[in-house]
Amino acid sequence: MTTREPIAIVFDGQCAFCLRTLRMLQRLDRHGAMRLYDSHDTGRIATTFPMLAGADFENAMFAVTADGRVFRGYFAVEAVLRALPAAWPLLLLFRIPGVSIIGSRLYALVARNRHRLGCATDACELPAPPTSRSGVRTR
Repeated sequence: MTTREPIAIVFDGQCAFCLRTLRMLQRLDRHGAMRLYDSHDTGRIATTFPMLAGADFENAMFAVTADGRVFRGYFAVEAVLRALPAAWPLLLLFRIPGVSIIGSRLYALVARNRHRLGCATDACELPAPPTSRSGVRTR
């Protein structure tokens, strides 16, 4: 198996629905294919992803590949699924003719209403980054 560079996902870290969805995807990420970045960490985003300057983070998540390609919204979801071998069966749905039109509209509808789709349990939280013995986060 070849090792791929991880795909960066820039998302609304204050959105419970977004967190819950990414937590599900993390369960499929057995090889560290994803790196998550909260869009509200503006300094880090500006430094790490200058190509996202002016991006509409309130309306969509973004996926950035190691070679700098940027995907937004529905197409970011597709890019993430491509990076996760365990999710490849889902990609068959993305290959059906016309699905990208419907998928883009559905993504926009969900994105507009994502705060209504949140949850109020610990299940929504992403796992904490690893800490060193001193208690300092290592990422």
